[in-house]
Amino acid sequence: MYKFLTKNGQSISFIVGALLVVAFYALIVTSSDYETFTAMDADGIKDKARYGFGLFDFGIGVTALLIGIGAFLMLGFGLFQSITNIKGSLGAVAGLALIGIIFAIGYSTTQLETSGAVYDAAMKFELADGTRKFVGGSIMTGVALIGLASLGIVVSEIRNFFK
Repeated sequence: MYKFLTKNGQSISFIVGALLVVAFYALIVTSSDYETFTAMDADGIKDKARYGFGLFDFGIGVTALLIGIGAFLMLGFGLFQSITNIKGSLGAVAGLALIGIIFAIGYSTTQLETSGAVYDAAMKFELADGTRKFVGGSIMTGVALIGLASLGIVVSEIRNFFK
């Protein structure tokens, strides 16, 4: 299967994508709502009735389906490769563990605001305390990873300079 997909995968993806685009276009153009939909904004006035049209439901549904299938296959093949090559995947597992540890530290050390603009925004969008801590931990993780990446670049350049 791997060799088949390596050889023919892009062609198959292109053909399936092209067929879905043609089907989507055909559904839109042959729809009884097409003329009404395209004429609704001719005078520059936004008509609220336009939001009730389902012309694009097929395209949005297929897009969501393909994204879901792609994500599932990506995770499945990644897991398969990790299981079949445990020694080679230890670096990736260690990296994910490091990211998890950094997030856990960020999540547990996040201080919740009790006043000010950040608190007002959180109350406006009705964010729960757990969600606010998750956002804070995620931001702290992102900043830490940017710092680690920058440090890695500097260290590797210094090391390459002395080679």
